[in-house]
Formats: sequence, C-alpha cells, structure tokens
Amino acid sequence: MNKHCKNQLEKFGIKPEEVTHICVASNIYPFIQYYLLMDDDTVFHHTYYFFNDTIPENIQQHFPCSVYKYVNRSIKDKILKRVHKVQLRYFKYSQFPFLQSAEIYAYDIPYLNLCIGNRPYKLLADAPNYLTLLTQENSQEHIRNEKHANSLLGKIQGFFFGDLYIHFHGNNSQCKAILLTEENTSPVLKGKEVLIQPLETLYKNASNKKQVLLKNIFDISDADIEFLKSRPNLFFSQPMIKDCGLTSDEYVEVLNHVFSNYPSHSIMIKAHPRDTFDYKKYFPDVELFSKPVNSQFLSILGLSPKKIFTICSTAIEGFPESIECDYYGAQLHPKFEHFFGNSYRPFRKVNIV
Repeated sequence: MNKHCKNQLEKFGIKPEEVTHICVASNIYPFIQYYLLMDDDTVFHHTYYFFNDTIPENIQQHFPCSVYKYVNRSIKDKILKRVHKVQLRYFKYSQFPFLQSAEIYAYDIPYLNLCIGNRPYKLLADAPNYLTLLTQENSQEHIRNEKHANSLLGKIQGFFFGDLYIHFHGNNSQCKAILLTEENTSPVLKGKEVLIQPLETLYKNASNKKQVLLKNIFDISDADIEFLKSRPNLFFSQPMIKDCGLTSDEYVEVLNHVFSNYPSHSIMIKAHPRDTFDYKKYFPDVELFSKPVNSQFLSILGLSPKKIFTICSTAIEGFPESIECDYYGAQLHPKFEHFFGNSYRPFRKVNIV
C-alpha cells in the first residue's frame, strides 16, 4: 500500500478494509455534493478522497486523501505529474487496494480519472447546469474534447491511459449514474440513471455536525456573510486570464466596460477559487471576497444581494430569480467566445446586457 495512503488512514483511525467509498473531486462543488449526499458514517469513516491541488488545504486536512498537483508550477512538478499518472494507471491497486472494490463517486476529468480505471462509477456534478453547458454537440468544450479524442495524441493517451482519459463528463459506458443538483439537458444523460437533489435540500437535511464542519472547513462565518451583503452589486468572477488567455490589460479593459454600469463603491467581487487576478490594484474602490468557497454554498448560508452580475459564470444559477441578474455573455470578447462558445444561455431569468 502507498505509504502516504497508509499514514492518512491511520491518522483518521480507518483500516484499509473499512474503505467502502471513493470520492474523486477536482474542485469544491463535487466535494460538497458528495459530502452532503452521503451519511455521516460513510463520509467520515469509510471514504478515501482523491483531490487535486485546486482543493484548498483547509479541506484536505479534514479527510484521508491523496492530492495530485493539477497546476504545473515547475519542471519538477511536470515530471512528477507524469510519474503519478503512470503510477495511477498501472499500479493503483497495489497503492490503493480498496480501489478494486469500493463504490466510486467522481467528477470525471483526465488525470484523476486514472483512479477509476475500468471500474463503474457515479458521476458528481461540476457546477449548476454543467452538462447542459459542456456536453452539447455544438458546445466548445464538447468540440474540443472530440477533436482531442480523435487526434493522434488523444489516441495515444487513450491507448496508454484508458478510454476514460479522453471520454469524460459521463460520456462513456463506465458511468452508471449521474448525480445532479438541478435538471440538465444533455445527450450524455440518455440511458443513465439520473438523480437530482439540490444542494440547498441536501444541506437542510444534513446533520448539525456536517453543517458546522462544512462552515469551519471553508472558514465561513456570519461576519463573512454580512461583509458580502455590505455591497448591493455582487460580481462573480472567472479565471479569464488563465482559461481564455487574456492579457491583464485586455481583462482590465473588459472589466472597465462592465463595472462602468455600477457605482464603484457598490461592487463586491466574489472571486472564483482559481481566479488570482489582483482586482484591488486596478479597482481600489471595489470590495473583494476571495475565500475559496463556491457561490452556491454562500447562497445556502443566506447570501442574498440586491443584484448579481457576471460575464458568463454559472454561479448565477445558484441564486433565486427574485435576485436581479445582469448577464454580459461570452460575446464580450473574442477570446471568451473562442473558449466558451456562444451557445449557452442562462436558465434563470437575466438581463442580457
């Protein structure tokens, strides 16, 4: 058994044979969904977690887990990532013997998909309406994925790392059930068992222990909620520079256009967990909330701003339609359109700006 895995299990008083469930979560949303879906005993005493480093350390430390670096920070990181990929592909059962029998719940994107191997799994959600957004035949994400899967590199990766490495988001025969937080529309859903349970309902039905721990994990207090409420206009950011390749100057130009529609002293920015842009440097009058927690959870905890606005973040879907929403869309910049496409339309009522 992997030494780190053994140490993690011992730290939490869990024997290897007691691991009956696996949670593979590469971001906060599927982790919260799994955490709230499962009963307390399963979450705390029978689950081993596979995270990447987009999951904050304050979450990692509460659960037995292995963490794989998603962000390549150095040449050493890139080499280690490739070594870990080979280890997961070919030696995972000797490193993590419970992967052979435990029930697997996963948000299935490449790299951590290697934990699943050829086994069946249940698909966790990435965000509200994410299958509708990402898996339509005309969506940019689907087109990119299919192009890659049919390329020489994709075929080589499929040969060495398995079909799941290039066919993900439930678009494969191994995915036996899809767990959603709202109704989605997608070809991927055909023939699959689909379970829909809103996060808000799951949270209300969770034990007091889980509710308190979840707030402690994310370091969210009543003061944080009050701070977020201190400005009437809440902007949901996205990692546009990282994902879409904008320069800082290009992004500032876009933000100047968007923010000009609101008094600067009225704007609160809820930063995406992967967004590290220095908003205060360019917009000193705005307020910034950057704790790594998803917006849907903040809504559950009582965040109810007067207005929400975004370029094209799906975070708006987690807020009731009683809250006015301005939606600018990917057409705001050619690099947004190239990355996101222009086929997605919000499900909730919005003001198209």
